[in-house]
Amino acid sequence: MVMMQCPVCLEDNKCAANGKARCWCFSACVPNALLALVPQSCQSTQCICQKCVEFYLADKVAFIKRFHFD
Repeated sequence: MVMMQCPVCLEDNKCAANGKARCWCFSACVPNALLALVPQSCQSTQCICQKCVEFYLADKVAFIKRFHFD
């Protein structure tokens, strides 16, 4: 299912928003600059995975180069 796919790395985003448990993303601080990189068609429909959020926060330049946002 596409909703379960990270729009950045295309791997399983492990979102539990539709499950019974509270999803990690409910308390995550995802920078607006990272959200802006997500294609408009995926915004508000696909969660960025925790791995991508952490990678972006750790090294924004490497993240942008790795996923060809430059």
